[in-house]
Amino acid sequence: MDTQKTVLIVDADRTERELVCETLAGKGLRLVATGNMYQAFYHIEHLKVDILIAQLKARRIDGLALLEAAIQHHPDVGVIFITEPNILETDIGIRAMLTYKDTYFLPKPVNPVHLAALLHRTLETQRLAFENRQLQSQIDENEGLRRLTGKSPEITRIREMIAQIAPTKATIMIYGARGTGKELVARAIHHRSLRHGPLIAFNCATLNENLAESELFGHERGAFSGAYHQRKGRFELAHGGTLFLDEISQLSLSNQARLLRVLEEREFERVGGDKTIQVDVRIVCATNHDLEDASKKREFLPDLYDRLNVVPIHLPTLQERIEDIPLLVKDFLEEFCQQNSKAPINLSPEAIRTLMKYEWPGNVRELKNCIEGIVVMSTQSIIQQIDLPERILKATGTAFSNLPSIPDVWEPVAAEKQHLNVEVGMSLDEINREALRATLESVDNNKAKAAEILKVSRRTIQRKTKEYGLCEDQDS
Repeated sequence: MDTQKTVLIVDADRTERELVCETLAGKGLRLVATGNMYQAFYHIEHLKVDILIAQLKARRIDGLALLEAAIQHHPDVGVIFITEPNILETDIGIRAMLTYKDTYFLPKPVNPVHLAALLHRTLETQRLAFENRQLQSQIDENEGLRRLTGKSPEITRIREMIAQIAPTKATIMIYGARGTGKELVARAIHHRSLRHGPLIAFNCATLNENLAESELFGHERGAFSGAYHQRKGRFELAHGGTLFLDEISQLSLSNQARLLRVLEEREFERVGGDKTIQVDVRIVCATNHDLEDASKKREFLPDLYDRLNVVPIHLPTLQERIEDIPLLVKDFLEEFCQQNSKAPINLSPEAIRTLMKYEWPGNVRELKNCIEGIVVMSTQSIIQQIDLPERILKATGTAFSNLPSIPDVWEPVAAEKQHLNVEVGMSLDEINREALRATLESVDNNKAKAAEILKVSRRTIQRKTKEYGLCEDQDS
């Protein structure tokens, strides 16, 4: 694998170009120099340019146009702009500083010491960015399946499927209602695959037919009004990796035909171009529509449906995995407390059971948004049932029939955090009654667990429950 860095030097002044080349010579870099804008575009397209050193603005040099083209082909490109005096105070200088935060500026005349220092800083920034991506990739790989929270048979089945199919080359179709975690599953598949390229996502419902075609397959310079330079599409960007196509049912029939050709031949042309480009991309799609029915109605190409539906994954709604709600809530509470620098927050068993009874039409996404709102607005460490959003309370009422038990992983936490309603002037019996009431409430009236927490016998709990007139249900 070639690890030598390529530096493209674009300067209309030949003397200055030679000075830059002399300064960088002997540093193990591949140096390519030109004073011609069109040659610079050619090098950007055909070489892996790691660092661009160019005049910000000269008679026939437009540094920003070069940088935009370089970013399209090489997203991690580093840039050093050679600038005329006071140019940073002009519109183009201000735009360069505001738009490209990792850009360095070298004033004329070029100082070799300053150039060498900026080159070192640019290479160091790239190295740190690469290491961060590697670390994040490892984290994502470990987190991919863990974030598919739950112990229900449905979610366990999904995790087992992902582990089995991720290392293969099979095309995947993910079916599921909105908010069920289709993109999360796609990311888990990618991170557990053997592919070393990136995961590139595209929502087929966000753009019209022509723009979607350009986004997917790229375009050549001048292909249409506004196409000022060549641009790579999502397929090229995903080379060696995975392309996730969300809302695939919304792709136009003409773009479906182009997608089918890529799947069959592994090649395509950019919009406005005639050069055939070969790609190695794994396709993972997602939809909340019945594509089989759509293909029968000719609303979706039958041949494309057959090619995409190689391995179907059907995601359950939250109502179909209701026993996972307490575990999801626990994960979301930890996540949002950390994000908002808040002390740990928990929900009472009654609050948890209320969430388990709600229908959740928006599925996991709606639950996650709900918990984020609770964390942001909370002023206490235990969220009671009455503190839940009004729409949930109105939709669920207060009865808890035919609900799964709350997992043990949740109950001890709630018990330790339960607040007592104790005030000055209360008698000792009243304080003892409140302590017993709060403990029983925190463990869902499980007397054996209450006895363990309060360090008394179960018989004492039963006697005091009756003496204080506390509830007798769920004796276990």
